Amino acid sequence: MFISLAGVAVVTFLGVQVFPVNATTVAFAYLLLPQFLHRTRKAAYWIAPSLLTVVLYWPGLMAWFQKDDFVWLKLLDIARKSQGFRWALFTPLAQGTIRTLSERVFFMSFSALFGVNALPYRCWALLTFAASLVVVSSLCARLTGSRAAGFWAAILWTVNSSMGVALSWTAIYYEILCSLFLLGGIWLLVRYAESGQRRFYLAQWITFVIGFGVLELNVVYPALAAAYALCCNRRLLAKIWPMFLVSAAYTLIHTVAAPLPAGGPYKLHWDTSVLSTLWTYWKWALGPNRLIYLRIYPSPYRSLLTILLMSGLLGFLLCKMLRREWVTAFFAAWFVIVLAPLLPLRDHIDPSYLTIPLAGFAMWGGWAVVSGWNAGRLGRIAAVFLLGIYLAVSIPIARVTTLSFYDGSQAVRSFVLGIVARTRGQESKLVLLRNVDSEMFWSAVYDRPFPLFGINEVYLLPDDQQKIVPEVPASIRSQFFADSGMLRAAFEQQRAIVLDTAGGHVRDVTASYVRSH
Repeated sequence: MFISLAGVAVVTFLGVQVFPVNATTVAFAYLLLPQFLHRTRKAAYWIAPSLLTVVLYWPGLMAWFQKDDFVWLKLLDIARKSQGFRWALFTPLAQGTIRTLSERVFFMSFSALFGVNALPYRCWALLTFAASLVVVSSLCARLTGSRAAGFWAAILWTVNSSMGVALSWTAIYYEILCSLFLLGGIWLLVRYAESGQRRFYLAQWITFVIGFGVLELNVVYPALAAAYALCCNRRLLAKIWPMFLVSAAYTLIHTVAAPLPAGGPYKLHWDTSVLSTLWTYWKWALGPNRLIYLRIYPSPYRSLLTILLMSGLLGFLLCKMLRREWVTAFFAAWFVIVLAPLLPLRDHIDPSYLTIPLAGFAMWGGWAVVSGWNAGRLGRIAAVFLLGIYLAVSIPIARVTTLSFYDGSQAVRSFVLGIVARTRGQESKLVLLRNVDSEMFWSAVYDRPFPLFGINEVYLLPDDQQKIVPEVPASIRSQFFADSGMLRAAFEQQRAIVLDTAGGHVRDVTASYVRSH
């Protein structure tokens, strides 16, 4: 009633200014205002999480390229000039991965359209995540029967402290796209269970099969679908088991095409270390132990925050399971199932790997917040208190992570474009870099961005070899450091240019270097 009367007052005031005041005008406004407010609330429900993403991760939207980005940016040129598009789309690359859609098609298409303008790439990644937020919100609402739970699931996923990497670094776009495919598949399965319409079941199969072109982690989809069936609709199990055969066949074919690494950080360790790895990811998902990014070091108080959040989620899960409300178990299972293939990577624990598991974690948390709010005064106090801890911890860490990636990418941009500017018109010369620090070597030089700008011969001076940490493997050292014979020939032919990169500024020091040597 208060909103309606206020609406009449506002519209009456506007009518005085614009339209003749009469009973018809006031009545018309009175009838339309509730519909307008309803539509506004409905739009805000879907749009608010995406707007929050833009606000919180704005630096990530403005980030430039770095590290693996340069490998994929060069792929189109390699396909055109030498290897062909079949090789570019399907050959195992980068630790033996074959991510045709999320890496090959994505980067080749965007590089053809936008070159090295990073903004369109970042915008597309953000739009994909926005679509994922819509799906996770809708899925959680359908499974719990609570639109509020769906809304909070999208919010909790957005602000998690581990999301800053995926929303700032273009090379791991596959994490965001795979989230959309897995969530979309389960959403279609739920719609099939609700309606019985075969089109949803077929669309789910299509989504599942196409997902193998996004990320190898798509093999877990049948396990996710089975977990949903066990928790919510066991009659679906007969429809799901053939998917396990498809995942097994894909795993076998992929292993033959790209054998598992026998050493290095991507070697799989099938031992008790998987439990410690799971524990690390669980603590990262909760957030407080990552407060070290804010220079808040381990302490009993920081541990208490972790214990409170963990107790809240696990206590809620136990309570729901005792009541035989199994949907919460599905949310917890999502987190574990998606992480499971990554747990043997003992030597390569990365926060970006949490991007997809966090969708289940967020639905779990969103349902806990709403259930607590509806459980009376004590429940509301607990829900608000734990939600406040989570937001107060996660948002600053996510922001700091995003700013770190932005600053690093801008340093790479200044470095790369500075060298390009200094060599303009001299692209055929041998470019020798001096005073390159370790961070810039591994973020830029190592992945060879310069051929993107027509500069094909770029090396570091031999004197800088000891400055790079960790040490460049001896087997590839000659690809990055000039030897004495190369230097002598280049200077004798006057086809060398020496650039000093100390302090982040690129300067041509060829003349002084020649005089001193």
